[in-house]
Amino acid sequence: MIKIPRGTATHLPEGASLRRYTQEVILSTFFDWGYKEVVTPVFEYLDVLSAGLTSGLLEKSYKFIDRESGKIMLLRPDITPQVARMVAGILSIEPKPLRLCYYGNIFRYEEAHAGREQEIFQVGCELAGSPSPEADAEIIALASETLKKIRIEDFKIVIGQVNYLYGIISFIKDAVDQPLSQENEYALKEAFTKKDSGELEILLNKIGVATDSKKNILKLPELFGGEEILDKAVKISANKVSYEAIMNLQEIYSTLCLYGLKDNIIFDLCDIREIDYYTGIFFEIFSPGIPFPIGRGGRYDNLIGRFGYDCPSTGFAIDIESIITVREKQGEREHINDKPAYLISGGEKEKKEIIQLARDLRDKGYRSILDTGLKDLHSITDYAKNNNINKIILIDANNSKQLSIIDVDTMKKTSINKDKLIS
Repeated sequence: MIKIPRGTATHLPEGASLRRYTQEVILSTFFDWGYKEVVTPVFEYLDVLSAGLTSGLLEKSYKFIDRESGKIMLLRPDITPQVARMVAGILSIEPKPLRLCYYGNIFRYEEAHAGREQEIFQVGCELAGSPSPEADAEIIALASETLKKIRIEDFKIVIGQVNYLYGIISFIKDAVDQPLSQENEYALKEAFTKKDSGELEILLNKIGVATDSKKNILKLPELFGGEEILDKAVKISANKVSYEAIMNLQEIYSTLCLYGLKDNIIFDLCDIREIDYYTGIFFEIFSPGIPFPIGRGGRYDNLIGRFGYDCPSTGFAIDIESIITVREKQGEREHINDKPAYLISGGEKEKKEIIQLARDLRDKGYRSILDTGLKDLHSITDYAKNNNINKIILIDANNSKQLSIIDVDTMKKTSINKDKLIS
């Protein structure tokens, strides 16, 4: 048996068409919102792209040697840093904000037990040059709109703000007598993210946080839920950074409510993203029954600056395979091409007429397939059924203007003049 590398996939015609359909629906939605498509290279020089990659992504990257220069190259593990490099370079003089979108595959090594693909197809967009809460709201609203366009209505958007917990950790550092070690800081972040109140209390006792402060900090794992979470978070935040983070979330949330997304929003203020280029809001989109996010994004004001041009930005990406999994769980399959389709057959003398008829039908917007050697009507019918072809056209051997049309579903035959068919 011929094998392909683990974590990759071969898509047969139906699956490939489904992925193309999904990609095109999402991209067309981006275009309607004013985003313009860019295409980035599949591989790049490591020393160039590494400025925009985390250590975790670098570790997961597939690397190889450029035969011409001898430099190390890598298959792209993320497209956002490539767009950031583009904005910092050839697009730096363009008026801002820039609305850019893309489609492509990324490559990340995953352990065999992780259950994730190593080649991932993404559709995403970036809004570069605007620091406003309205820009963040637009990105989340656009992500939601794309899901609705492909008839996914049941989803939740889990929103966090990295500065909220960073502010709390800074407060803890200032509140203790001894400097907070890297080990303890990492342990705090882990306890927050896991919402482990017991472990959090042990750590706070260990580093010597005062009882009054500790009481408030231990409420942080409860900050998961609806808009009421923001009011609770304000009361807990004892520092300017955390307070401003909540004010930012409230502005974004108010705008999202205007987009009609109030019921889709969940806040999680006890999480810190593993991708360290996020600088403010971040979000993940979940659908019932899918263990991984089907989309994610956030604000990354410092990323473009790593390539030499300071420019605030926000964006998101959607995982195509996850989207298709959701659609299949809903029991729905798109009709990839719902145009009527004809299979045209005739004798040797009618080749010119067959070719011209196919051309005329295609000009009218119909799919037209030529019989290139099927033996008999039974073979023609089987082929039509297997290829989603609606009707069979038989050209009369004695009169090329006279056509017989067979409906593949009912096998009912009717006669029609060629000129009337294409008129």
